[in-house]
Amino acid sequence: MKILVIFTGGTIGSKENDGWIGPNSTTKSLLINTYKQNSSDDIVFDTVTPYEILSENLDADNLTALIDCLFDNAYKGYEGIIVCHGTDTLQYSSAAAAYCLGFDVCPVVFVSANYPLNNKKTNGHINFKAAVQFIKSGNRGVFVSYSNDLKTADIHLAHKLFVHREYEHQVFSLGGPVAVFKDGGVEVLKKQLSQGITPFGRVNFAKHPGILNITVTPFEEYNYNLKGVKAVVLTPYHSGTVNTKSPAFVEFCKKAKQAKIPIVLTGVSDESLYESMQTYSELGVEVLKNTTQTAARVLLWIKLSL
Repeated sequence: MKILVIFTGGTIGSKENDGWIGPNSTTKSLLINTYKQNSSDDIVFDTVTPYEILSENLDADNLTALIDCLFDNAYKGYEGIIVCHGTDTLQYSSAAAAYCLGFDVCPVVFVSANYPLNNKKTNGHINFKAAVQFIKSGNRGVFVSYSNDLKTADIHLAHKLFVHREYEHQVFSLGGPVAVFKDGGVEVLKKQLSQGITPFGRVNFAKHPGILNITVTPFEEYNYNLKGVKAVVLTPYHSGTVNTKSPAFVEFCKKAKQAKIPIVLTGVSDESLYESMQTYSELGVEVLKNTTQTAARVLLWIKLSL
């Protein structure tokens, strides 16, 4: 069995030096050798490094390079691909890979770490082991492997991840994990993993896509200059609501509508429909149901890059 491991840096590819954590190429052998020392299988790991950064430094060029690397290797006969990535922008890169590759592809599993690999508190090793075992299950598509407790690891659909909670490393996803790694094996929790995504293919991500991201607050004034803005992603309160009675919000929507700038809002479910949502359509707000805010941003980034 051959698995390609793509290293991009991040905490899983870093070491601590003089109190600061930064990328270190020696972690590549540490990750793979630790797996081999604790496993009896005969997997052959090939490796490639399109770039090496802390993931908070991810930009359009890096993301384009990662997607190109995936397309260059996803159809070469590998049983699976593991992408070692930082946690800060894990949601963006994994969603981009899912939307670009779709689900008719060898299993691509993103892994990361909450601490460097030589730290006893790291979950990097269990995330990697879970990714390998999930690849063995034969499910196709793009996923994320992450352990919140160092005991089990969840397998998530790559385009369903929520943003991290402040100060917390744990990973959660819309609809929950599709599989779980425990006791050395993988239990698939959902029979149908494919989401029917129509892949966009290779994308040269725009450095300046013109996306305005707004997070709703009680004191938001909406006094944005819309020059150069091509789309707006509105992150509402947890129930999918916005103060639609706010004169400032109404005026902002009017300005965007006149300029033919789409406003996209996520976070609305079919279970809780509040009366404040009734004017979304009238205000020109497009609701993307069952889509996380990160996925919405990536989708717009892709569409504005084509």
